[in-house]
Amino acid sequence: MRLTLTASTGAKILVWHEGDTFHVCPADRAGEPEVCLGIDLFEVIADLTGLDLEEGSQAAEALELSDRAQRQLAPKQLEG
Repeated sequence: MRLTLTASTGAKILVWHEGDTFHVCPADRAGEPEVCLGIDLFEVIADLTGLDLEEGSQAAEALELSDRAQRQLAPKQLEG
């Protein structure tokens, strides 16, 4: 499953999950996706959408988009 996210900058990205990694690429461009672990997903999202992590509200938006992607795409962990 692929998820399309839109940032406040207007940039749209595709995000999907394979194994232990997330793959992210601009929705309007073909090419190799950025590949990262979930812990780094917000940085990749910020980079590809033009969000500035030094600006508080934009950093919060990148974190929120990352959280949304992880909730919707990551497999549910079995509770022991």
